[in-house]
Amino acid sequence: MTKVQTFNQLSFSQMAFQIRTGKVTSEAIMLACIERIEQREADVGAFVHYDANAALALAKQADSSAAKGPLHGVPFAVKDIIDTDMFPTGWGTPFYDGYQPSRNASCVELFIRAGAIPFGKTVTTEFAYFKPGKTSNPHNLNHTPGGSSSGSAAAVADNMLPFGFGSQTAASLIRPAAYCGVAGYKASHGSFDLQGVMSLSPSLDTLGFLARDIEDFELARSVLCGSTPAKSIDLEAAPLRISLFRGPHWHDGSLEMRDVCSRAMSELKVAGAQTGELACPEVFKLLTEAQKTVMAYEVAHARIYEYSHYKDQLSLQFKQLVESGLAVSRSDFESACTARDRAARILETMFIDTDIILTPAAPGEAPLGLDATGDPLFSRGWNLLKVPCISIPYGKGPNGLPLSVQLVARMGADDDLLAAAKWVDRQLNDLTI
Repeated sequence: MTKVQTFNQLSFSQMAFQIRTGKVTSEAIMLACIERIEQREADVGAFVHYDANAALALAKQADSSAAKGPLHGVPFAVKDIIDTDMFPTGWGTPFYDGYQPSRNASCVELFIRAGAIPFGKTVTTEFAYFKPGKTSNPHNLNHTPGGSSSGSAAAVADNMLPFGFGSQTAASLIRPAAYCGVAGYKASHGSFDLQGVMSLSPSLDTLGFLARDIEDFELARSVLCGSTPAKSIDLEAAPLRISLFRGPHWHDGSLEMRDVCSRAMSELKVAGAQTGELACPEVFKLLTEAQKTVMAYEVAHARIYEYSHYKDQLSLQFKQLVESGLAVSRSDFESACTARDRAARILETMFIDTDIILTPAAPGEAPLGLDATGDPLFSRGWNLLKVPCISIPYGKGPNGLPLSVQLVARMGADDDLLAAAKWVDRQLNDLTI
């Protein structure tokens, strides 16, 4: 028997469709979201700032006006490194707490122009790095939600809101999505304008989304890009070619994670996919350390002001990151970039015989404790390579917490990735609405 969904449990695209077709009002959806937030926020701690009365007023205004665009009347969350003129932007730090930008980030403004309603700002780790905020994992409050897009992942997972903006520099979207059991999409680097989004490591920083339905990513991407290009993958004309990539850290993950990836490949083969396995090129074994080098070097330059003027208020983790970055020579930075570029050229050849790579999204289920956000091991290399990635929930770990697989496509092939991810998700999770 299909469970009846309450309005706050609808996906982002379902909400948009039902408002647009007059089946439900924006006010009704907003009230359901507010009720859920009031029930759970004290425990989950997903938000830094929100104004329920203002959001409700905007929903009523949306109901009384002509539709502005494809997101008319739908609420969304904004990670607190992304500027909004309605709410302060604190970057997860005490010394920027209460700072009020005078403008919206480009991504927020484009959503508003499409009719969406910014509900509030969600918790981020300090400077989107390692020091956690107050957020707990909705599936078990004693476990981390991951980071750094902690609040957005938790809010979406707990049915507080249908969609949240996040960002990724190492594993800040894919890992919290995996730990919280929602879909996470890290776009190809440079896909979306980053004006108004805090810079941490310019060659790594990437905007992305957290949602409960992969179709929501297509809708959001079309709003930010202006249009959605035609997909080159035609799943009706030919089976999806998908390959397992164990990678250099396969045995650093849990047995359950490895089993989930293997079972996913078996199920996709039964469903009609053309499956295979890719060997790990030697240069890929250098990518994790290369990512650490590039990130530290660029963070040290991007956040040198805060290190110089607010050092005593920084966490030990962040001070150590900046200090390690200051110690990186330009030669070492360029060597790391050279390893990246070599791996990127090899990756292009790997995609000659496959459309999509399937690989772990995280080492396992969310770890116990709230003083850390988990290991970014299974995303560092992909993020360095700038390719698009999607985390898809699949299975449970030994403590009953979500596990996920990660799909990867070639640089710029985001629409192909989204098309493939929808098909994979249907085969693995048999979703019904």
